[in-house]
Amino acid sequence: MRLLNRVGGGCLGVLLLASCHQQPLLPPAQPHYVIGGAWQGDGTWFYPSESFELRQTGLAVREANPAPHITADGEIWSASSMTGAHQTLQLPAIVSVRNLANGRIVRVRVNERGPAAAGRMLALSPQAAALLGMSDSPAPVELIVDEAASRALAEASPDAPRLDIQTAPRGEVMAQSLNGGVAERVGRREDVAASRHAGMILTDLPQQFQQGMAQPVSYIVALGGFSGRGVAWRVASRCGGTVAPATENGHGLSWEARLGPFGTVQQADAGLAQARVCGIAGARIVVE
Repeated sequence: MRLLNRVGGGCLGVLLLASCHQQPLLPPAQPHYVIGGAWQGDGTWFYPSESFELRQTGLAVREANPAPHITADGEIWSASSMTGAHQTLQLPAIVSVRNLANGRIVRVRVNERGPAAAGRMLALSPQAAALLGMSDSPAPVELIVDEAASRALAEASPDAPRLDIQTAPRGEVMAQSLNGGVAERVGRREDVAASRHAGMILTDLPQQFQQGMAQPVSYIVALGGFSGRGVAWRVASRCGGTVAPATENGHGLSWEARLGPFGTVQQADAGLAQARVCGIAGARIVVE
C-alpha cells in the first residue's frame, strides 16, 4: 500500500508539474499591415520602410524562438509555416529566398522583425529553413520581394497607408504575377468593418521548394553607399577598405565602401567587427 501511495503521489506530482509548465494561452490572431518604427538590435539600429522592389543578399539563419507567439504583424507563429523575419521590410510581405550555396528557392511570408544581429539579414522558420537545405550555420541567400503579392496584401489591410474604400467587396485577395501572368490567392478580405475587427485572413504558403542554380559565394562587408567616389574612399580608408561600384545601386548611390572579399562567414564576421571598431555602425554582410 505504501508503494502504491508513493507511485500515486509521484504521478500526481508529475501531473501538477506538467500543468505548471503549460504554454500560456495566446490571444486570437489579428494579422495586419505594419511598418513600425526604428528598433535597436545587437548594437545596431534598424529603420523599417516600405519597399516592394527590394532585392538583396546576405546571411539567413533559423528563427531562434521555437515557442508559438504573436508575430509583429499579429499572426500566431508556427514552426511548420513558411514564414520569416526581416529587419526592415513592411509586414506582411511575400518574398522568394534562394540558397546561393545549393540553388534551392522557397517562398515565405515575412511576418516578424529580426534577426537582431547586423550580420544576419533574414531569419526563417524551421520548416522554411529545412526546405531551403539549411544547416544550423548561417546560409548565403538572395531575397527578392514579390511585388504583386506584397502589394495585394498591403491593399487588403485596413491598416495600410491608403484611402479607405467603405464599399470594399468581400472576397479573395489575389496577386497577379508580373512575369507569367499567373494569379494566386495570398489572403482573404472581409468587409471593411469586419477586417478592422479581425484583421486580415492570410493564406498559408505551400511547403515546397524549387531547384535553381547554385553559385560560388564570397562575402563583403558593405560600409555604406555614396554618390561620390571621394566620399566613399574617405570612409573606406578609415577601416582599411576599398571602393567599388555599388552592388545595390539605389537612391543615386553609385559607390560603395567595403571590406573584403572574404571566403568564410567567420572571416566576414571578423570584418564586420572591424567595421564597428572604426565607427561604421550601419555596416552589413552581403554575398557576391
